[in-house]
Amino acid sequence: MKRLTGILLGLTASALWGSFYIIGRWLFGEEGDQLNPYLFTLLRFILAVLFFSPMLLKERVRKLVKQALTRDVKMFFLIALVGIVMETLLVFYSLNFTTSARSSLMANCSPIITVLFSFLLLKQKTPGMGLLGMVIGFAGIVTAIASRGGDIYANSAWTFFIGDGMALASGICWAFFTVYGAKVIEEYGGLISMFVSFILGAVIMVPVTLLLAKPSDFQIFTPKVWGGMIYTGVFTLALANSLWYAALRYLKPGELGSFGYFSAALTFTLSGIVLKEKFSLAFICAIVLVIGGMLLMMFFPPEDTRKTQ
Repeated sequence: MKRLTGILLGLTASALWGSFYIIGRWLFGEEGDQLNPYLFTLLRFILAVLFFSPMLLKERVRKLVKQALTRDVKMFFLIALVGIVMETLLVFYSLNFTTSARSSLMANCSPIITVLFSFLLLKQKTPGMGLLGMVIGFAGIVTAIASRGGDIYANSAWTFFIGDGMALASGICWAFFTVYGAKVIEEYGGLISMFVSFILGAVIMVPVTLLLAKPSDFQIFTPKVWGGMIYTGVFTLALANSLWYAALRYLKPGELGSFGYFSAALTFTLSGIVLKEKFSLAFICAIVLVIGGMLLMMFFPPEDTRKTQ
């Protein structure tokens, strides 16, 4: 029963994350003129902070949050800047240039980058089969970039490369967060770490928004944009992260990590149904290569080669 609970929590979180790409692409397609991504992102972070704020009712949580914002504020600031602000802006803004399926595929290549960061930062050695998976996954990325495809909001073909690059960069940011943030998550727990990261993410976004948003951007949000912001802020950002960390109580990280493939598969399915996206044979081959490579890397994860004291 506990395992089933973990599976349901993980699947729900993955489904919510997968829906983000569809909503984001739809917003840029229909409401692009009414959408300032910086203001939109700031408001999403504020909603996430409000979602997590009831945790402050517990004295232990208040002490840990205060400690994080004082003793470890530099570390959390870097995590928030790279793993929250940059990752979120890049993946969201990529949907202005490329399809939801391509953006999802590129962003979900983060396990491949995580292997490199694990070696560089943690000195973790990857088994031969894991390295083979990384090579296969990289071949899938190259194939995806070279493939063609579009949707009902398709831009000119060359703009896809801009969106693909942004989505891939967001995956690099998330890989950094996964590796560099492992220490604070181990000490503070997943939910508190995310709460503090969203607080600092909102703080970072305030001057960015004031600098890059026009006064009119604060007045022209349509009901669709507000609805999309509330959905992506509460459900795909705050709730999805909460469910993901709750699932870790019942499943091993390696088992839970495989649910990311469900998120990608759901995005591909919905993008075809909702956004009428077109998939070439080359792109389908790229999906198979990337998912196959990441599966190999999941079953043959990096090993810590540092000497124990």
